[in-house]
Amino acid sequence: MKTLTKEQKTKPRTRRLRKKLRVGEFQEFGFTISFRFDSQQYNLDQALDHWIEFVEAQGWGFAGGGGEGSDILSGYLVRFKRGTLNDADRELAQQWLDSQPGFACIQCTELSDAWHGPWSEC
Repeated sequence: MKTLTKEQKTKPRTRRLRKKLRVGEFQEFGFTISFRFDSQQYNLDQALDHWIEFVEAQGWGFAGGGGEGSDILSGYLVRFKRGTLNDADRELAQQWLDSQPGFACIQCTELSDAWHGPWSEC
């Protein structure tokens, strides 16, 4: 999808078009998350499966992963269906990671526009 400039996002539009473009009151937010897993306790697939199980239980979607030989997973979290994530969701993800043995949250960024960016690099 084309990234909209600030002027384009605030341009007067009909409600239908704002909804279609997901701007204004229809804007959706997500956040970037990066965390470390204990490679002695989990391999990459096991760690990713454990994380995705939590993410899907919340009704979220996760786009990301990790590299072979790395003990870090990172990606972008959004609500799976229409809607937006909020600061409480961000806190929940951080708390869940910190409460799991073998997992530790490294970075959890501020909320950003899930459709038009800007997205920070992990």
